[in-house]
Amino acid sequence: MIIDRQRLDELIRHPFAPPGPAELKREGNVFFIGGGLDPRETLETVFDSHCQAPAELMTITFGSPESFHAGEEHVRLLKKNFHIHLLGQIDYPAPGYLLERAYAAGIDIIDIPLHTFDPGLSREPGLHREERLAALETAKGIFPAWGVASTINVGEEASSSTVSAIDTLLSSGVVPLPQITTRAGNYPRTEMEEVFDHLAGELKRRKVAMKPFLPLLALTTPFTAGKPAGVLKGFIDLLQDRRLLAASDLRRSLRIRQVEESYGSSGL
Repeated sequence: MIIDRQRLDELIRHPFAPPGPAELKREGNVFFIGGGLDPRETLETVFDSHCQAPAELMTITFGSPESFHAGEEHVRLLKKNFHIHLLGQIDYPAPGYLLERAYAAGIDIIDIPLHTFDPGLSREPGLHREERLAALETAKGIFPAWGVASTINVGEEASSSTVSAIDTLLSSGVVPLPQITTRAGNYPRTEMEEVFDHLAGELKRRKVAMKPFLPLLALTTPFTAGKPAGVLKGFIDLLQDRRLLAASDLRRSLRIRQVEESYGSSGL
């Protein structure tokens, strides 16, 4: 991935603002779907837009544990009607049973945002770094390799702390999803470049499977493809997407079957 310096300047001045948990919005090739919305009405709207111009990624924001079932219904309907990567976001340290439910419903990628890495900035309930890192570790035992991600804010803390977050996540097999914040303008531009340069280098060195994340990164980061995609490249990418989705669905099916057989043998 290559850093577009002009795009970086634009994002520092006008950071991408993700839609709220009660919103339904399409940005570029990504649908942002609030888990608390009516699933049937949402499906109709998404279907109409997708038919006009196919999207490449759908993100579903799950609510609290008490309203988690609403997000599950969204996921099941989307997985049944669309052949597309589904990214779920749970903005709290979700327990293992909720992560299992999200995966079983059809989520391909889970994002448990870390937001900031400096412990001094994580004093609010539910934002404590260690709790979220523990939830990410649990998710790794459920989702496939590089299927667990964590949003980190770029510009919310010193760049050295953000780089530490990147290294910590990648070393544990979690994909960092950088998101420039409104405070990024308070830091030197060179520091912002260093963060993205470091991330790009580490993703390449560790050979992280980033294909499913690219539509989202196109909105939230200055990363861009090195060369314009031709017809053949686009066709190859389409085949790769289908292969990744097929592999993900097969793994899910096998895992669910194993769990059911385990319960069956236990008489549960």
